[in-house]
Amino acid sequence: MSCLNFEDERINFTPLILYVDYIHILHREYLINNYENLAPVDVTYLMNIFYNPNCSQKDLSELFFVSESNVTQIIKKLEKNGFIIRNPDEKNKSRKILNLTNEGKIIVFKLIKEMYEWEGDFFKDYSPEDVEKFKKMIYDYSQKTIDSLVQFK
Repeated sequence: MSCLNFEDERINFTPLILYVDYIHILHREYLINNYENLAPVDVTYLMNIFYNPNCSQKDLSELFFVSESNVTQIIKKLEKNGFIIRNPDEKNKSRKILNLTNEGKIIVFKLIKEMYEWEGDFFKDYSPEDVEKFKKMIYDYSQKTIDSLVQFK
């Protein structure tokens, strides 16, 4: 299916999460076709380490609602591929502090550039105010989803 071709009524009655899934699927395909050692989950981890330098594996496990062992598997892969470095925390030797390597920063900058180019193309027919409102709404949707998930844990 190369085009959704929804009728207006279907657009209004399709849950937003389904659209998010379509975007995720297409982004996954893009990464598979353009990046040899990078899966979508890797991008999520790299971006969050970029925006939260000196975070720990526990911080990521809490952020992503996954076990620390799950985080450890992904972190080991990212470290093996030269994207991140793990250092012991000076205050707690059992805790590992995560940061991007230079190669990790380069890949994140490349990904951010590609994402902004895609967004620029997507949003070219919308006003800056509409773009800002859309991003704010998506952020709010994400935050409310997180709040709901935390409430049910």
